[in-house]
Amino acid sequence: MKKSEDKKNNSKIKVFGTKIRLKRFDYKELDQRLRLVTYARLFLFLCFLLICTRLWYLQILKGNQFKALSEKNSIKYIRLQPYRGNILDCSGRLIAGVEPSFNIGIVLKDVKNVEWLIERLAPLLQLSPTDIRMKLVASKNQPSYLPIIVRRDATWEELSKVEARLFELPGVVVEVAPSRQYPFGPVAPHLLGYLGEVSLEQLRQKKFANSRPGDLVGKSGIELRHQEELSGISGYKMIEIDARGRLVKVLKIKKPQPGKDIQLSLNLDIQLAAEEALSDKVGAVVALDPRNGKILAMASSPKFDPKIFARGVTKDEWKELNNPLLTPLVNKAIQGQYSPGSTFKIVMASAGLNEHVISPSSTFFCNGSFKLGRRRFRCWKKGGHGQTNLYKALVQSCDVYFYNIGLKLGVDRISKYAKGFGLGEKTGIDIKGEKSGLVPTRKWKLRRFKEPWQKGETVNYSIGQGFLLVTPIQLARLISAVANGGKLFRPEYLLNTEPNLQGIVPVKSWILRTIIPALKGVISDKHGTARKCRIEGLEIAGKTGTAQVIKQKKRREDEKMAWRYKDHALFVAFAPVKNPKIAVAVVIEHGGHGGSAAAPVARAVIDRWFKLQMPKPSTIIEQTAQKEKAKVHG
Repeated sequence: MKKSEDKKNNSKIKVFGTKIRLKRFDYKELDQRLRLVTYARLFLFLCFLLICTRLWYLQILKGNQFKALSEKNSIKYIRLQPYRGNILDCSGRLIAGVEPSFNIGIVLKDVKNVEWLIERLAPLLQLSPTDIRMKLVASKNQPSYLPIIVRRDATWEELSKVEARLFELPGVVVEVAPSRQYPFGPVAPHLLGYLGEVSLEQLRQKKFANSRPGDLVGKSGIELRHQEELSGISGYKMIEIDARGRLVKVLKIKKPQPGKDIQLSLNLDIQLAAEEALSDKVGAVVALDPRNGKILAMASSPKFDPKIFARGVTKDEWKELNNPLLTPLVNKAIQGQYSPGSTFKIVMASAGLNEHVISPSSTFFCNGSFKLGRRRFRCWKKGGHGQTNLYKALVQSCDVYFYNIGLKLGVDRISKYAKGFGLGEKTGIDIKGEKSGLVPTRKWKLRRFKEPWQKGETVNYSIGQGFLLVTPIQLARLISAVANGGKLFRPEYLLNTEPNLQGIVPVKSWILRTIIPALKGVISDKHGTARKCRIEGLEIAGKTGTAQVIKQKKRREDEKMAWRYKDHALFVAFAPVKNPKIAVAVVIEHGGHGGSAAAPVARAVIDRWFKLQMPKPSTIIEQTAQKEKAKVHG
């Protein structure tokens, strides 16, 4: 069968005498091959169509998206920090400005052995290797081509050590950055505040929306309160980099907008005088303009250098800043709470006159003590003041006189007038952390101690002792209200803000006019308790105060008593008596007597203000020349 088929498919031909068998053409096989070629062409066409479709999807439909991703890989944006706004005093003098500083950082992409680099860099910067590691870990999400700052505001010594060894420290860079400068030193650091690296908690707040990890932002005081205005708006630099992260070229630069300047009502001369007078003491000074509540000076001692927070606080510095006795970080002007002592007698005198429990001529006899039941309350003067009227009681600060007023008024009426003079509540100054002090009442004691109020506590209350607590800024506002006729202004530190009148003290105007001569006598009278505050050519009114820290039974002679157990010294004053323009409150912790410790500090502040009011020599010459010229032409 097979042989017969082969015969059909084959034929023989004779070529040059040779027979050659020819295979017969197979059309079926040809058809199969043609079919395979068609399938292959169809497959190639489909592949081509699929490629074209994919190209259309990538380049047209998703073109913009992938272009952006491509640029993200090759184009980087470097943020340019703005210069922080300046802080100026009332005359436009620079208190806190900006200057170039040097930061030392590490670019991780250029570092082969990080641990090796840390061990060599740490001693040059007087840092521990752990400190550097923590900074690197904190910035782990930062691009590797950007420097991680390990030392801000490097000193010249640190900078020279690093610069001399840069060739040995691959990845270490030195960059110039703006930092805070203080031309007059650390002036009013508690009021101005300080800068520090932004925290994660702050980054979540709207106030820090323009900040990024590693930025220096306000941490306290005015720097924190006005962070948005001072910080400015960031710019950027658009750069092109290669696959290894190296800079190819700068494509675009948008300059940052510097922060706004802030001008304070603070007078630099008066502020420096307050800080100088407090330099070796612990306490606070607040000076206000009684006409509008503007802050002329606010000092808290001991003070601190705000620059250390920007570069990083050392362990020794942090230990010193947290000294529990001196508390340098506490703004004692608004956070220190003290018994007002005899400065509270201003309130007592006003309340007694307004409630008609005394008149200006009312007298009480002082023999050096006051007996209530079986208990005896002493006057500060052992021999007593004798027959005493209101003028004498204020000038010589007779305790017995005010014991009598206190019992006649009672605790609740005393508290009413204490609150009426702005005590026991925050003044509203626009700085974080202000304390409210405490004005006690019967209900308060019952709620707090589950005990009824005692008459003996009223006696202590009447001379500013016991539960009563005030802040220096509250005392400054109190004496300002006496000076201006009873107006309680909110203390303001910005120069160009309108006065904010919060209330009027609850006494008749004639009462304040009645006690002012006595307050003047505190300084000018030969028996006054603040004779050390006298300034020739200037009339000053004021009141001293001494607040006990420990109970009378435990007290010893001052020279034998430990510093922390000594009395606080207080003094409030305003000047000139006619048309007052400055009011001052001083608290000296454990300073002793108000007249000997606090009054001289107030005198230094008022004296500096008084000298600023005097016409300059050139002005005097010009005025004299004008007068002479007027006489000639007259």
